[in-house]
Amino acid sequence: MADRPGPAGLELSIVLVNHDGAGCLPRTLEALAENTATREAECIVVDSGSADGSWREVERHWEKARALPFEENIGFCAGCNRGVEAARGRLVAFVNFDGEVEPGWDLPLAGLLDDPSVSVSTGLLLSSDGETIQAAGLDIAPNTAVVGRQDGMPRSAAPGSPVDVPAATGALMMVRRQDFLELGGFYEPFFMYGEEADYCLRVPGRVVFHPGSAMRHEYGHASGPQRSVTRLYWGSRNRLINAARHLPPASLAKSVVASLGFDALTLAQLRSRPAAGAIARGWRDGLRGMRGERAARSSRERTRAAGELLSLRQAIAEQRRLGRL
Repeated sequence: MADRPGPAGLELSIVLVNHDGAGCLPRTLEALAENTATREAECIVVDSGSADGSWREVERHWEKARALPFEENIGFCAGCNRGVEAARGRLVAFVNFDGEVEPGWDLPLAGLLDDPSVSVSTGLLLSSDGETIQAAGLDIAPNTAVVGRQDGMPRSAAPGSPVDVPAATGALMMVRRQDFLELGGFYEPFFMYGEEADYCLRVPGRVVFHPGSAMRHEYGHASGPQRSVTRLYWGSRNRLINAARHLPPASLAKSVVASLGFDALTLAQLRSRPAAGAIARGWRDGLRGMRGERAARSSRERTRAAGELLSLRQAIAEQRRLGRL
């Protein structure tokens, strides 16, 4: 394992938000211990109301880990923010508690941030066997949902060199700690889902994907299956709020219509009363939340954000490729 020497202070803080992770957190920490190349590093395990004691004695799995427990589930956004506030590193990496980083994952991401024009760096998110891409960076759909670039493709299809992307996955991303704090961190009213798109649309610099950084990732620990009630509610709600925060009027109207169509299709596929209830609550709370978001960004910033979205034709083509239409 190579070393990346740090300055007089700590070079890297790794922040994980854990919720009932007894079945996966130990493997995540062991992979970080084995595969993190930065010598001057720490790992902050923010425990968000776990009932399984998974946050206790995290240092047994990595001596550089320490727990920051909360009695209630404070959500991913607030959990990350509290972790960064407690961190001491010049750089901060967010790593999901249900993934295993590959050797030297941190060096390419830190290297990208040596360039002052780069605000966020992100790596390759893979299936648990390491063979299939889940995300090589993120695209932002017209309804502001994020879509894993090259999702479902073989690992060999990933770019061979760094590329700019619209957004980074919160499962594996790195930022400068001071920059993150100055921008206010992740937007806590989201609780979970939507924070990656919001943050990456707010940063002043580039978001860059590096194929030399990779994590093998599982799904479903914190919030259940892809179409769990939790995911359906927060997804529907936060897409509307993100659109109101970032888009100019014409793009906002298109985004709301696109969200309506997406959720209608989801309901037609699921035919589930709990799913219908979750989406209805998401729309109720999302529409209410939109009212206070129009002052969040300037007209110029909204125009720039609209330019980062996939076209509707591109978004539909991607959903068809993935077999979801």
